[in-house]
Amino acid sequence: MNTHSTRLSLVLKGTLAAAALALSSSVASAAGDAAAGAAIFKSKCVVCHKADASGGVHFGATESADLRAPELEKQYKETDALLMRAMLDGKDEDGQDLAKIMPRWRGKLTDADAANVIAFLKTEMKN
Repeated sequence: MNTHSTRLSLVLKGTLAAAALALSSSVASAAGDAAAGAAIFKSKCVVCHKADASGGVHFGATESADLRAPELEKQYKETDALLMRAMLDGKDEDGQDLAKIMPRWRGKLTDADAANVIAFLKTEMKN
């Protein structure tokens, strides 16, 4: 192999390695951090959804949702974006407003925080 093709090969390998690292980082952040999500869930969500995420707490005619997997994922059409919208904007799987008792967390939690809570619910809170 000549010097030019050796350099080109090294550049390509380096570029591919950097791209793979960037992709794995973005996939990891999109998936969320379950441990960080557990801390957020315990500080923000337990009051209404219980420590086991089973919900069922009554607020007049409104009852807090069961957030355990896999039912939660089925309800939200297997889409983390819909779960995130429910958490941050108070919209159900069809885009309708959730009960007013559900806090709208946008501005208080980041998208990354919401992804972390979703990761926690999906990995730790099984029904």
